[in-house]
Amino acid sequence: MVIARRIWKDINLNVDFSHYEIKDYPVSADSSSDYYKESPWGPGWGRRKVSLEEVHKDGIELELNGHILDNLDFYLSGAYNKWKYKGPYNGGPEEIADERMSDRAKYRANAGIGYNLFENTRLLLDYEYQDKQVQEVVDVIDEDAGLWESREVQIDSYGVFAFAVQQTLFEKWGAISNGVLKVYVNNLFDEEYQTSRGYPATDRTYGVGLSFGF
Repeated sequence: MVIARRIWKDINLNVDFSHYEIKDYPVSADSSSDYYKESPWGPGWGRRKVSLEEVHKDGIELELNGHILDNLDFYLSGAYNKWKYKGPYNGGPEEIADERMSDRAKYRANAGIGYNLFENTRLLLDYEYQDKQVQEVVDVIDEDAGLWESREVQIDSYGVFAFAVQQTLFEKWGAISNGVLKVYVNNLFDEEYQTSRGYPATDRTYGVGLSFGF
């Protein structure tokens, strides 16, 4: 169910409510379930996928955007998802399956403002947040031999900022249109966090980009 409404001038609000019922949802079995198989190749090799009979996912997504002033616009979006196991867990108690569901990130948020400093110059500030989660990572050791290893990565919640100056160079130049030069800084405050594979994320980075269309 989606609710869309204009609040004031061009400020719009969209709210999306969702409910999913997923049959045969795959998760990785671990040592707390009867599906775990000991392996002669060491811990982690015994992991394999098991199918949960029915999983429910309830979520809400919110988006708000528009202009605060003529030269100042913004956007704000957020999402909350709740996972719940419904049904027997073949070989283990329901609590174990619910714990697997809680590994998913529950909260995500994005926000940003744009300020028209001059006629063709914009300042952009963006923010991204993600809740903590447990991510399963599969590393291929020998593809030809079919050897792989599965591991879990504990990812803490994090929030990162990005800043950019965007300059419109031209709207039309021969066959080329919308030429924009962008100078940006990602991870503005040099936040320490992990990627989805568990490695340290990129430190503060600087860059320049040029975009145009035909």
